[in-house]
Amino acid sequence: MTHRLAAEDVRIIRSLAPSLAIEHRPFQRRARELGLTEDELTARIRVLLVDGLIRRYGAVVRHRSIGYTSNVLVAWNVPDERVVVFKEMIDDLDEVSHAYERTRSPEWNYNVYTMIHGHSEGECLATVKHIENGLELTEYVLLFTKRELKKNKIDVAALFVGDQQEARGS
Repeated sequence: MTHRLAAEDVRIIRSLAPSLAIEHRPFQRRARELGLTEDELTARIRVLLVDGLIRRYGAVVRHRSIGYTSNVLVAWNVPDERVVVFKEMIDDLDEVSHAYERTRSPEWNYNVYTMIHGHSEGECLATVKHIENGLELTEYVLLFTKRELKKNKIDVAALFVGDQQEARGS
């Protein structure tokens, strides 16, 4: 489903791509740059979120800089009928930053992937055990991070411009 966005919404979405300043009211400055009040900007962002045009908006935390030095990607074999229950459980776990469901393959029978962070491998393993015991899952693979090779912010504005051009048939 393609949505037609008002020019004002396009400007707002583009303005959200660069990092906000770390200050008491970061949206106030961004609103002023757009010629809006802070209330007008935040109200419009809420509408874009509710309408699903923005899925979420949040901070990217460099976890290592705040003491989370260990992380593990866990590939789980979750019975298809229990994926929703799995999701509900991990939604409450701050240690899980990412979770994805993917298609199984004959060579790789894992369908759910989580990224778990901790101050140590032991903390990560404790979270894995909590999930394992809570959902009675026994089939999973642990892939601890050895070193970070790349971590970049995505240029959302550039992607958005490309999507708009594609939608117009350019």
